Amino acid sequence: MPLSPNEAAETLKDISQVERRSATAYGNNAASPHLIMWGIIWILGYGGIYYLPGRPYIFPVLSLAGVVGSFVIAARGKKERSSGYSWRYLASIVALFAFITALFAVNPPTRDAQVAAFFPLLVSLAYMLMGIWARLIRIGVVGVAIGVLTVAGYFYLQDYYLLWLAVVGGGALVLGGLWMRSI
Repeated sequence: MPLSPNEAAETLKDISQVERRSATAYGNNAASPHLIMWGIIWILGYGGIYYLPGRPYIFPVLSLAGVVGSFVIAARGKKERSSGYSWRYLASIVALFAFITALFAVNPPTRDAQVAAFFPLLVSLAYMLMGIWARLIRIGVVGVAIGVLTVAGYFYLQDYYLLWLAVVGGGALVLGGLWMRSI
C-alpha cells in the first residue's frame, strides 16, 4: 500500500525530529566529560588561588593539564566516533590565546577580580553560543548560569569572589556535565 503525500510528509517530519534529537544527545554526550573535568579544574584552580594566595601559577598549570585532558577525551571520542577534528582544538586554543593576549595588551585589567571574571564570562559566552548554534540547550543553560553567577559574585561577594567562582563556576560545570549525561 503506497503512502499518501501527507503520510510521506509526516514520516519525513518524524525522521527529521529523531535526527535532531539524536544529534543533541550526541553533542551532550561528547561535551559531558569535558564539562566535568573543567569543573574540577575550576574548583581546584579558583579554590587554590583563594586558599593559597601568592601562587598565581596554580591556574595556568591546571589549565595546561586541562588542555591535555581535553585532547585525551577528544582522542578517545575520535576512536568511538571516527571524526577528525582534534587539530581544530589546537587551532582554537592558539587563536584564543592570541585574542586574550591582545585584549589584555590593549585593555589591561586593573584588578585581579577583573581577570578572574574574564575567563568565566568568556566560557559563558562560548557555551551560550554553542547552545544557540548547535541546538544544545543544556550547554546554553550552563553558559547562562555561569555568566549570571560570575557577575553576581563580582558585585556582591568581592571578599570571597575566588571561592565563589570555585564553588559556583566549577560546580555549574560539573553539574552541567552530569546533567548532559542524563539523557
